[in-house]
Amino acid sequence: MVNVNGSPIILQAKRMIDGLHDDAIDYPEILIKNGYIVEVGREGEIKKPPDVMYLDLGDLTILPGYIDAHVHLIGRRSYSPSENFVVPHDLKVIRAVEDCRKLIYAGFTTVRDMGSRIALSLKRGVNEGSIIGPRIIAAGRPISQTGGHGDIHYLPREDVIKKGILLADGPEECRRAVREAIRDGSDVIKIMTSGGVGSEKDAPWHPQFTVEEVRVIVEEAHRVGKLVASHAQGVEGIKIAILGGVDSIEHGYFLNNEVIQMMLDNDVYYVPTLCLVEVYKKSIEEGYDMPPWRLEKQRMCIEAMPKSFLAAYKAGVKIAAGTDYFGAPLREHGYNTDEMITMVKYGMLPMDAIKAGTKVAAECLGLGDKVGTLEPGKYADIVGVQGDPLNDISALREVKFVMKEGVIYKNAIS
Repeated sequence: MVNVNGSPIILQAKRMIDGLHDDAIDYPEILIKNGYIVEVGREGEIKKPPDVMYLDLGDLTILPGYIDAHVHLIGRRSYSPSENFVVPHDLKVIRAVEDCRKLIYAGFTTVRDMGSRIALSLKRGVNEGSIIGPRIIAAGRPISQTGGHGDIHYLPREDVIKKGILLADGPEECRRAVREAIRDGSDVIKIMTSGGVGSEKDAPWHPQFTVEEVRVIVEEAHRVGKLVASHAQGVEGIKIAILGGVDSIEHGYFLNNEVIQMMLDNDVYYVPTLCLVEVYKKSIEEGYDMPPWRLEKQRMCIEAMPKSFLAAYKAGVKIAAGTDYFGAPLREHGYNTDEMITMVKYGMLPMDAIKAGTKVAAECLGLGDKVGTLEPGKYADIVGVQGDPLNDISALREVKFVMKEGVIYKNAIS
């Protein structure tokens, strides 16, 4: 890690994808000072300060720092429910710290954790410089109805609450749950309006919470400037979330034309976690330590997920990249570019996929004025990759350079 915030820097490279334009810019220069982008232009266009330092990245392509809008920093390394009991909390924290390191080295300068008490402390650790990692937007404890997707169905209720889930039933309990999350330090409120793949006694198409309950949650969150994201996989759960006023739909495996139009009409973001379709396929083929009920639900989702994604994309829904990775095999942190790559595999243009993981993701997180594009006034969050991701999207994996707020975390230029 190299801190060069004391002196202005001009960063040079072969090409730039800035998150703003639809074409790459050849031979760009970016003037950086005190952690911020001051000026962006082509080679020779920027007025050089007298004490400027130059950093030439050669033939790399530079992009805004990547953003994963849906992760879980929970320190898990398997799918087995036994991890809740046999892995010490301290070990989970150590693993999560390592996951933060993997993320920043993979080019992710910002992530939104969608449910983990550990992430609240990781955020503080990153901010104070005790650990290295991306900027963390943390949901803390998610809010679920009793028996809902966030509930751990095989544990007594009191044990579920101890594990870090806010169970709420009825509008007033929902209001209190939001206040509890805010009290914890949550940056965003995460709720569940449908069942899911990873919960034993419900299904993705089962609706959860009522519109009235969701409206109270959103009202309480918006009063203090917090966005609300809803795990919602089936049509009815998605409708409940949108009618309740949420800001983003997470997963959305089973979309139809009606809910797509509702997302457009209500300016709701869509975080499809599309890379999980590949995870589901591989886990069914190769086994892993998954219970039979989980594998069966994965089979039910595989066909619907790409269709829903492509329909939303063609309709013009605002799509942000999020992986739902949490550290287990096939969902290891450090491979989070899988989402942008999978989006292209299933029909999205490479430039749109890159924007989904930069500009649009930043806006989804409420950080559009700070990160997501390479332009004056934004944080100097910059990634350099070998190759041209507009010609081969897998180049996003070839991260050779990472800068966050003007601090260099990786510089592997040969």
